[in-house]
Amino acid sequence: MMGWIIAGGILALLLLLFWLPIQCKACFEEELFLRVRYAFVSIRVLPAKEKEEKPKPEKKAKKKKPQKEQNGKKEEKPPAEQEPGVREKLKEIIRYQGVSGFLSLLGDLAKIAAGTLKKLAAKIVVKQFDLLLVVGGEDAAETAVTYGKVCGVVYPAVGTILSACKCRRYGVTVCPDFDASESRVKFSITAQIRPMYLLGYAVAALFQLVKRLLQANRELNRAHARAHAQTSALAQLQAKRAAQAAGSSAPPEDSSGNSQNGAA
Repeated sequence: MMGWIIAGGILALLLLLFWLPIQCKACFEEELFLRVRYAFVSIRVLPAKEKEEKPKPEKKAKKKKPQKEQNGKKEEKPPAEQEPGVREKLKEIIRYQGVSGFLSLLGDLAKIAAGTLKKLAAKIVVKQFDLLLVVGGEDAAETAVTYGKVCGVVYPAVGTILSACKCRRYGVTVCPDFDASESRVKFSITAQIRPMYLLGYAVAALFQLVKRLLQANRELNRAHARAHAQTSALAQLQAKRAAQAAGSSAPPEDSSGNSQNGAA
């Protein structure tokens, strides 16, 4: 009974750890600030803390002991055969399946990555998003033109990003400042996601990736087998033709087994 209670407690603790969200808070005005928080642990990522360099104590040089001379030489082992790496595999795919096969593999891998990122983005909760962009310039005409271009880029981009996730509160402001010679940006965001989604989608993506790579390896082995069969058939055909050519060039023999000679 006590074992079941301990197992249930460990399972409940694991579920709680996977359910607690990982929260990221970032802001930018003159310097980028980034902090990651999980449960009761908070880590400042940016700006990084400067470590004070402590003077290291000088170590005394140790005297090296003379090594004993060895009469016999060690036997050198032959290098083990290494399996082909990723680069060699890609070269073989291009060689046996062509560029179309290589592009097909890249397309499938890109689809897996895009689908995983899309699912993860749907589970991200943006608790707060604020963007203030003040557009300035050297003169009023330049500021007005720049303001129009920035509005045409910022609002659709922010709308596309926030529509991919769950956003609770956001604010986007783009305004011109005809008296300022430079533009200013102020940005802050607070987002969170639960570890259970990260782990689940990562495992699913890894499973799809391994499945597609195994399929590519099987296709490559079949291409190897076809190329080997074609090479063997070509070699047999050449050998048969050579044998026929050798037989046709040999001198004919009479019925008694002797070669025909000239007239006596």
